[in-house]
Amino acid sequence: MATINVTELSEKLGTTGRTARKFLRSITPVEEQPGKGGRWQIEKAQVRTLAKKFATWQDEHTRTVEVDDASDTDEVTE
Repeated sequence: MATINVTELSEKLGTTGRTARKFLRSITPVEEQPGKGGRWQIEKAQVRTLAKKFATWQDEHTRTVEVDDASDTDEVTE
C-alpha cells in the first residue's frame, strides 16, 4: 500500500509536523507507535479518517487550552 510521512500528513491536515505527531501519539497505542528514531508511515487510505479524528482532537485540545488560559488571568487589586 502507498504510504505518506508525517510531513505530508501535516500538510493535508493544515498543521505542523509537531502537532501531527502529537495527534498520532494520542490516538495510537504505545506498543504500535514507532520507537525512538522511528518514522510514522501512514497509509494514504487512512488520511480521510485521520482528518476527521484530527478535527475532533484539535477542537477538544483548543477548548482545553482556552479554558486553561482563562484560569491563568490574575486580577490585580489595590
